[in-house]
Amino acid sequence: MKKALAAIGFIVLLLLSNGCPLKVERIVITKYPDRLIYIAGYDTELDLTGGEVEYFHSNGPPEKRPMDHYFIKFVHEIDFNTPGVYVVESQHAYKIRASCSFAIQVVDRDYIDNLINQ
Repeated sequence: MKKALAAIGFIVLLLLSNGCPLKVERIVITKYPDRLIYIAGYDTELDLTGGEVEYFHSNGPPEKRPMDHYFIKFVHEIDFNTPGVYVVESQHAYKIRASCSFAIQVVDRDYIDNLINQ
């Protein structure tokens, strides 16, 4: 019985010491990734380097994080072999409803070759 009460007391103290988590109301892209154009059949994965998002909390100051921070995950259905425009959307690690998105383009390799040879 004493062990159970001690465990319950520990859990209550842990919850009180952590306080209430901040609720993220909005996520805004403050800087897009360095790469937004990819070459079909050559590039194979999304590169979020240079991208930055800002979280706006219900209480507390906004906080900026790089797009590749563990706190946020970007999901997509990009087919790097098929030219087109694809949407990349944030998926918060803690299932917060706020999200943001941006588009990338996969271009045909011939298009790049034509640009270079003009």
